[in-house]
Amino acid sequence: MSKVQRLGLLAAAVVMAVVAFVLLSPGGDDTAESPTQPAGLEEPSATPPAARPQAEARPQEEAAEREPRSSAEEIVVRDGEPVGGVRTIPVTAGEEARLVVTADAEDEVHVHGYDVFEDVAPGRPARLRFPAELEGVFEVELEGSHVQIAELEVEPR
Repeated sequence: MSKVQRLGLLAAAVVMAVVAFVLLSPGGDDTAESPTQPAGLEEPSATPPAARPQAEARPQEEAAEREPRSSAEEIVVRDGEPVGGVRTIPVTAGEEARLVVTADAEDEVHVHGYDVFEDVAPGRPARLRFPAELEGVFEVELEGSHVQIAELEVEPR
């Protein structure tokens, strides 16, 4: 086998390893889940919280530079309940969903269907940013206390 053939085989093996890693990594394409599935009915995740996809965290200055014209939806949780009740947050498919959740107790914010998780604590708001690619209505809840705080309604373009 020539040196060129060996290099070609090595390059093919590297490409196959990268493709396998991307396809098998948690937080990849979740096409098995139905985008019109009722909120809160998805299968429980066997992935430990530390390995779950997290909302993208950015320094405040960098976020301000990239912030689109509309601002993030703000949800305040006091005494374990969303102030003003559970709100519906409309987003058009293909846009970026942005939520800021402040709370007076530690918990974890979970956007069902998207499996986006972010910790929240007094003085440390959860900032969630992700592309709204799946159409439908998705529950946003405090995972630890099982309290719904919003509904994300992703509408067709």
